[in-house]
Amino acid sequence: MTDWEVKTAPFRQDHPCLAGHFPGNPIIPGTLILDRVIDTLTQKYPNLVVSEVVSAKFLHPLKPGKHFTIVYREKPGEMLFECRTGDTPLSSGRLKLSPSGEPL
Repeated sequence: MTDWEVKTAPFRQDHPCLAGHFPGNPIIPGTLILDRVIDTLTQKYPNLVVSEVVSAKFLHPLKPGKHFTIVYREKPGEMLFECRTGDTPLSSGRLKLSPSGEPL
């Protein structure tokens, strides 16, 4: 594996979670961003599973309808990630990886 990045599709403005997060000023919950990070990673590497979210920081809000880019950097047994819109960092973190089929 090598460093790579992917531009993601935006979250829809009518996503069901946005009605309560937050009315009149919707932002994408961090759990949805993290889910997108993990889904994108496991689609590229289907033989791996994320066995632990070691760390995740959410630095700036993401508005619905906005594209964001995920940048991945491999470390032994881990994947570092950073999400950003343009030059603005949205989130970053570290995921522990295991081969698929191995108990978590």
